[in-house]
Amino acid sequence: MHEVRCNHIENQLIFTLKGKLDAAEIKTACVLLLSNARKLQPGFIKITDIREMEPAPEEGRLELQNTMRTLIDAGLGAAIRIISDAYVITANQFQRTSRQAGYTAMEVHSLTEAERAIDKLME
Repeated sequence: MHEVRCNHIENQLIFTLKGKLDAAEIKTACVLLLSNARKLQPGFIKITDIREMEPAPEEGRLELQNTMRTLIDAGLGAAIRIISDAYVITANQFQRTSRQAGYTAMEVHSLTEAERAIDKLME
């Protein structure tokens, strides 16, 4: 399952991935994410919620990495990742992948923590 929410007022994307996703679904999710990112202003914030996502297959991970690079080119300002101790392998996979793409996401454990982190970024 995937979902992308775009908040034009806050200049934010919320990207949610859940369950066991195959490469095709990850590609579909990434296309949706990029189409929404292009609607935002440079400096946008991306919140990725992977609390309930199983590790991505290698082909899907590479798709995510390419998407992360494209987001940087599109003006990504900050990345916050909501993780869970139950899916630590997924969290590690995403952090390694984003570093290879050129950024490190701030990791939190809830949407409330993500919102607090955004508030601190805006100070």
